[in-house]
Amino acid sequence: MSSFLPKIWFKFIHSNFLVYNICWEDSDVDRELLDINSKTDLLTITSAGCNILNYLLDSPNSIHCIDINPKQTALLELKVALIKFGDYQLFYEFFGVGKSIKFSDAYAKIRNELSPPSKSFWDQRINYFNPNGKGLFYSGGTGLFARFLIHTLNRKKLRNSVERLIFEEDKEKRIELFGKIEKSLWNGYESKLWKSPLVLSLAGVPKSQREAIGDINEFMKNVLRTIFVTQPASTNYFWRLYLEGHFSHDCCPDYLKAENFNLLQSNINKLHISTAEISGFLNITNHQFTHTVLLDYMDWLVRNDETHLNDNWEKILLSSLPESKILFRTAYPNADFIPEFVSSKLRLKQVDPEWVAQKDKVGTYSGTYLGVVK
Repeated sequence: MSSFLPKIWFKFIHSNFLVYNICWEDSDVDRELLDINSKTDLLTITSAGCNILNYLLDSPNSIHCIDINPKQTALLELKVALIKFGDYQLFYEFFGVGKSIKFSDAYAKIRNELSPPSKSFWDQRINYFNPNGKGLFYSGGTGLFARFLIHTLNRKKLRNSVERLIFEEDKEKRIELFGKIEKSLWNGYESKLWKSPLVLSLAGVPKSQREAIGDINEFMKNVLRTIFVTQPASTNYFWRLYLEGHFSHDCCPDYLKAENFNLLQSNINKLHISTAEISGFLNITNHQFTHTVLLDYMDWLVRNDETHLNDNWEKILLSSLPESKILFRTAYPNADFIPEFVSSKLRLKQVDPEWVAQKDKVGTYSGTYLGVVK
């Protein structure tokens, strides 16, 4: 296949869809590594905003979140508006269930809390939350990917086996169940579809990451074996969400739990939201940060825009206080793509992969890296 078609498709998805309806980085891991506290001033990428709201539960001094995609900004602004509105049940229906019978009336009440671009986005897409529709979590780019996954499981009659696997407590039985699922899931034409740029673009996987991963089928077999066999999948709200289409009260991110709602409200004004690229944002702010969380952003620049990669690191280091922490994930086998000048200013180490494998409920990155500014 010509490389031209996947590029056009990827651009179409990222220009016309809300790509991420949840974050695909485990903020529980982040919070354990970063030790966020009342002195923390954190810079991060918005994505779907889930991780940012979880960080707020640690009562930082401030969080500045940025995203070049205004649709991701719109999602976080809607979450913030509903938090400020103060109705926990309504907030949970929107972002725990992904549907609400009150979606239209609720939106009318909070619409003026949104920025003009976010109003424009939700005016056209508030039906994501219509109880008669697909719901938030089967909408957008990753929602389309999830629907493709569910269709495949149903077509291959694997749905019941997957549900048994999730709740099976005996590890030996999980190994047996996974082995049967594995043989069928990657058999037939899906073995090609799973690694198709057209499918992976729905999940927000850029070309650079596809190339870094190599054989995506073997990579995902190992990821899913860790998630569904090594770890207890029954508490994995990331993967259960896309299999079930919603969170549950006993399996969801901390920010969605009723006991945390008041704390979330009390900290919500510490959040500052911008639609921008990292270096562009840092060019116009004098703010200094104690923590920076880059998600997998560096992977998007590697082999694609080395000048921009260097510029971002220069700006990030200039905006970081001494001893501040910088966290990122990568699909690459190591972090040798980091510019050489960074090593003189940053003590960078890979987080123990075995520890990550035990803790990380997403598991789709080859490495997690934590740096401390000298």
